[in-house]
Amino acid sequence: MACCICRRIWEDIPVINNRPDRLKLDSGEKGTFVSAHIKVEEKHKDLYRLDFTLSGALATKSSIGTLLLQKLANNPEIWVYTPQTRRLDSDEVLSLAQSWIKTCISSHKHCPSIGFNGLQNPPQGPTTTTSSNATFYPTRLIKLGLANDLNVKLVVTRNFSHRNEDSLEKPTQQYVTLSHCWGKASNRMFCLNEKNLELFRENGIPLKELPQTFKDAIHFARRLSSKVKYIWIDSLCIIQGNKDDWLYESTQMYQVYMNSYCNISATSAMDSSQGLYVERDPQHLWEENIDLNIKGLSRVKVDSKDHAKDLKVPIQRCSIMDPSLWNRKVESAPVNTRAWVLQERLLAPRVIHFCEDQIAWECGDMEASESASSGITKFELISGAINNKVQFKSLMAPLANLNGSSNSESDHAHENWKRIIERYSTTNLTEANDKLIALSGIAEKMSTQVRAPYIAGMWRNKYFASQLLWRVKTEYKSGIFLYSSTRPRNERAPSFSWAAIDAPHGIECGETQEDRNLWITVMEVDVKPQPKPNSEFGLVSEGGFVEISCQKFAIVIERKYRKVEGIVRDDMFTWTLAAEEDGHHKNMHPSVYLDSARDDYLDICGPHSSMWLVPAYKSPQGDLICLLLQRDRDNAEKFFRRGLSTITGLRSAGNTFLGEIIGDSNVLKSRDHVIRIF
Repeated sequence: MACCICRRIWEDIPVINNRPDRLKLDSGEKGTFVSAHIKVEEKHKDLYRLDFTLSGALATKSSIGTLLLQKLANNPEIWVYTPQTRRLDSDEVLSLAQSWIKTCISSHKHCPSIGFNGLQNPPQGPTTTTSSNATFYPTRLIKLGLANDLNVKLVVTRNFSHRNEDSLEKPTQQYVTLSHCWGKASNRMFCLNEKNLELFRENGIPLKELPQTFKDAIHFARRLSSKVKYIWIDSLCIIQGNKDDWLYESTQMYQVYMNSYCNISATSAMDSSQGLYVERDPQHLWEENIDLNIKGLSRVKVDSKDHAKDLKVPIQRCSIMDPSLWNRKVESAPVNTRAWVLQERLLAPRVIHFCEDQIAWECGDMEASESASSGITKFELISGAINNKVQFKSLMAPLANLNGSSNSESDHAHENWKRIIERYSTTNLTEANDKLIALSGIAEKMSTQVRAPYIAGMWRNKYFASQLLWRVKTEYKSGIFLYSSTRPRNERAPSFSWAAIDAPHGIECGETQEDRNLWITVMEVDVKPQPKPNSEFGLVSEGGFVEISCQKFAIVIERKYRKVEGIVRDDMFTWTLAAEEDGHHKNMHPSVYLDSARDDYLDICGPHSSMWLVPAYKSPQGDLICLLLQRDRDNAEKFFRRGLSTITGLRSAGNTFLGEIIGDSNVLKSRDHVIRIF
């Protein structure tokens, strides 16, 4: 068995599909494959940072990982978790999950003490609620039955299509939910439809016919708690192929997940055939501590009282922490690349993740795993720097200690919303039109904190104008800019909304600024949700627009040519003012972030493209943020967003026209153009 440090290095060796198990050196030959560097972490004096670099025969020199060593008290009585079982369906794994749940329910401040939030008014919709239980239950559930039952049964909790009320289930116990990857169409097995609905209610569903993930989830739920009697699985509890049922049930996602006992997540499974219960080497999960010789480390003061007198060198006992563990095992896992799953994670009170080699835990107060059973490290690695980790589920939590300030809570929620949509924008959808509806549950929950009308993924509050200044994140690989963002064929949101674009690398929200600080003024917003059963937080009708007053300038967008390793590339875009026929401003090279270069560049490049620049905000650093709009050829007041441009103060220096704008905002006070962005 290798130590945890060696295992960590081995996992990160970046030789894809061709990693050698053994390297040979000739007689007398010496080689260095991995180098380590240790130092005291600047911002956290109780941490040592251990960086590994790969070089030599394995790869070109590159960083392959970072571990943190946390100082421990001398001779501590430390309980170290050492799992023994090789499969995730063991009683040992179940017991750990149950202990996490018990701790969460009994002592966590930010978690519900029971599975329900006690909603007194069940939602109204195409069904008529008749249950005497005042707590919310989904329209349909899978009844788990007894541990050895070979069937499970579909039950209906609300009257549907005027059916006999005597056949309705009146649940009094808890239910769990399942998050999973549907996978390719060929792997989407066994769904509820109008033909088998009555069969599933009357005769039940044979377990042997279910995909492995469903069988494993039912097996786990039956053992999890005597309080859990049901499980909700989307493909078995929503009628597939029935648009009205899907629309209605999609508006219930907020309550389905929020009121569950917990969410079971098939985190590492690519599709429903792979199951939850993987095999692993349990010793690879053992938590380990080490003795570190700290002599010679910079900024380390050695107190002789802290070390045994008979030792010639100072030794510090440390625990080993992996700041990238959560990202590798949970955040980057297959199920969490799904857009729908993001709201399932955020809304459920607690999540049990079935990862590639262990289970992990997520609730409002704690993130943990079998390899860090009392909680993962509170630090994470971002662009090489160690930062305090922001717990994902905390983004839904109201701000504490407000002292009655509703404005503080609203501002806090607004910032959290930006983080949520930046994360959400990187996820995948099978159906492109689901972009807004797959977020609707989170939006509905956040609306009680933001306290503003919801507009196609944005909020009509005092920061609305700055929300227009999002941009697609730049993808840069091997010295070349790549453009992978696309615009779906069918309009699902106005072009001014980030939801109008599919950007695999995500979008970046603009700086939060009150509308009064911007150089554009929002005059009117007209975006309407689609009619019921659609939610006001879901699908929007076509033709929505925002009307602004502004200054605008005709521009010409061009490809920018440059040399990369001796090769001429045209992988960047720039613009010049169309009015400057003498080329006075040809030396200006502003940053251009196109929303969808792949779809738009043929239409927006060149002198006849009707492109316009709208200066929108001057940052404290002197940068000018501008919208890039394209005018409709048939309507001079109708525009579509095509991107964003940033003109840095340095690049605009000496430029007569734009330098004047950046230097004196009074130039723009007239805002004599009123346009509509659709």
